Amino acid sequence: MSVSLAPSHTEKLIRLSGTMAWLTTAGIVLIVVLMAFVFVIPSWTRNLLLARLGEIGATLPLGPNQVIAVAAIMVVPIGVMVWGLWHVRALFRDFAAGRAFTVGAARRLQLFGVAVLAQAPLGPLTATALAMALSLANPPGQRFLVLTLSINDYLALIVGGVLVAVAAVMREAARLAEENAGFI
Repeated sequence: MSVSLAPSHTEKLIRLSGTMAWLTTAGIVLIVVLMAFVFVIPSWTRNLLLARLGEIGATLPLGPNQVIAVAAIMVVPIGVMVWGLWHVRALFRDFAAGRAFTVGAARRLQLFGVAVLAQAPLGPLTATALAMALSLANPPGQRFLVLTLSINDYLALIVGGVLVAVAAVMREAARLAEENAGFI
C-alpha cells in the first residue's frame, strides 16, 4: 500500500523523478568512466592528488606502483558514492512509477543517506591513506602523514544525517499508512 499525492503534484513528481533517474544513471556511468581515465592519464592522477592532498600531492612520486596504490585507495570512496547513487536512482525510479510513500522508498533514501554520511570520514581517511601509501618509499623523515578536514566533510556528515533521519520518519509514516489502511 502506498499513499498517493494529488494528481497535479504526482505528474510533476513523475516528470522530475524520471529526469533525475536519467541524470543519476548518466552520473554513475560518467563517474566510473572518468575515474578509470584518472588512473590511466598521469596528469589526471596528479590533479586528483592535488585536489585530495593540496601542494603535497605535487611532490609525491607517481610511478606505476603508486598509481595502483592510488586506485586501490580511491576505489573505496568511489564505490560508496556509486553505491549511494545506485540507491537514489532506484528511489527516483520508484517516484517516477508513482510509489512515493512506501517502506521501499524510505529504505532507498536511508541507504543513500548512509552513503552520503560515509563520505564524511572517508574524505580525511582517504587523504591520509594516499599520503602514507605514496610516501612509504621515501626515506625516514621524508614520509608524510596528512590529515585533511574540509567543510565538505562536515556538510556530508550533516546532509547524510538529515537524509537518514528523514528516511526513518518516512518509513514510520509508510508503516502507519499501511496499518491504517488495514482498519478500513
